[in-house]
Amino acid sequence: MNTDWHKAAVAENFEITTARLLIRPLAEQDLQLYLDLYTNAETMVFVGEPLPPEQATHSFEVALRLNAKTPFKRLFLTIVEQGRCAGLCAINQWSSETGIAEVGIMLLRPWHGQGYATEALGALIQRVQQQFYGAVIKGDLDPNNQAAVQLVLKTGFQPDVHHARTYWVKPNYAIAPL
Repeated sequence: MNTDWHKAAVAENFEITTARLLIRPLAEQDLQLYLDLYTNAETMVFVGEPLPPEQATHSFEVALRLNAKTPFKRLFLTIVEQGRCAGLCAINQWSSETGIAEVGIMLLRPWHGQGYATEALGALIQRVQQQFYGAVIKGDLDPNNQAAVQLVLKTGFQPDVHHARTYWVKPNYAIAPL
């Protein structure tokens, strides 16, 4: 599993097209999207303190460098709907040793409540299961974020009975590796 996962951990393997969305690796032209998400107090309320613009710009540059590594350690993906950037999703960490991949998602306010998060997260889960065959997918979220709790439950996550912040998707062996 270790070797296969390392070969699969390439940003280009995570370009995904859904019915309404293109999910692609974060690129230089996505700086404004990144700033709009990470400097916004409303968006960051369940994530952490919003970043000052200069710190968010530095974080963006780090994210671009992380995406360029092969195998990547973290992967940032831009969610695009009809040419407009709607948000980000990510593989926040993965481990071939433990078989766990952690994912996350953030959308700009205009894309909330229209099923885009469900579509994007569902597609990301499927691609992670294809690329990291046998992966257990983890979501870590604030249990007070009811929208996020509903989203993860809708996309197949199950709550961890021991940790209120943690949700899991078990491997789907029906999805063949690519």
